[in-house]
Amino acid sequence: MNSSVCRQLWLVLICLGLTTGTARATTFLTLQSTYLGEGWFQYQMVVMNDPFFSEADVAMYINITNQIDQVDGTNGWSYQGSDGWEFTNGYPARPYSEIFLVQSSETSYRLGSGPNFAGATVTFSLFLTDLFPGIADGTVSENIVGYANVPCLIPCSPEEADGSPTNFSYNLKLVPDVQLNQLILTNGNVYGVDFNWSSQATFLLQGSPDLNSWTNVAYLWSDPPETAWTTNTPLNPYGQFFRIELVGDGYQTNLPPLSSAVRAAKAAAKPHLTTTPLRVTNCHSAGGKVLVSVAAQPGQAVQVQAINQRGVVLQSQQVVAWTSSVTVNFDSASLPNPVFFQAATAP
Repeated sequence: MNSSVCRQLWLVLICLGLTTGTARATTFLTLQSTYLGEGWFQYQMVVMNDPFFSEADVAMYINITNQIDQVDGTNGWSYQGSDGWEFTNGYPARPYSEIFLVQSSETSYRLGSGPNFAGATVTFSLFLTDLFPGIADGTVSENIVGYANVPCLIPCSPEEADGSPTNFSYNLKLVPDVQLNQLILTNGNVYGVDFNWSSQATFLLQGSPDLNSWTNVAYLWSDPPETAWTTNTPLNPYGQFFRIELVGDGYQTNLPPLSSAVRAAKAAAKPHLTTTPLRVTNCHSAGGKVLVSVAAQPGQAVQVQAINQRGVVLQSQQVVAWTSSVTVNFDSASLPNPVFFQAATAP
């Protein structure tokens, strides 16, 4: 599978537009870190019901200096060593919240962020929803895995303390937002939209009178970094609310008619995506490398790809699985944050 196909598939599967004049965040997870005193740190993780993923399995790892105690989580979460908590009894329905408590012999703290896993690291296995299936032909793994480095408060020596407040909260987004800036008006009538997107792509503009029922208005192409799209016909009959949905990367031309249900039309193309036993089972960091494991059939040629938030393939390795599992290594220093890994049948 070539990189353009992978990029196209990724974007169509997970990217959704934004409504009216402001961005609607697609927050995957929040982490609130709090210093409680006497070396105790509290980390409250909330996993949101991000609509782009039908299933999201996560684990939490926190860089704790001189750890001397910890408290297991609840509802199946338990401390697994190496500063990590994992869910050991199936995952609860999202959204859900979990609190982890850790004690360090250090009573000073700082904000841990940046490279080298200085704060917290969230690993995840994601199953994409069928919001936008079937644009690209090919065979891909049934899931993607990845990790994100998340800033949070961590213990440190007194000379490393940075004066941070005792509480810090961070929202982790796995899907980039489209910024719908404003409606373009003339004499009180809507004639277009202005939005930001950093690459050439194809969007669908929809209108609604009540934020419940949506009508397809037009396909539009982005002209990065900011696009002002207008038409000669007033858009007011479509309603007073508008949103744009990302249809695919690049300028698409072979698109379903606007009169048909776009999601239904794309769902009809789903059989072109061949089912496969490929599954990315794990990724973890070791010695400056990220080790990615894939379950496959013996003798199967597999292409493992590192992908950024916009679906661009950054690194790709092709291997043959001589057993039911194969592991490949990626250079962690050259990978973005967050990063995702998926597998495909090799051409």
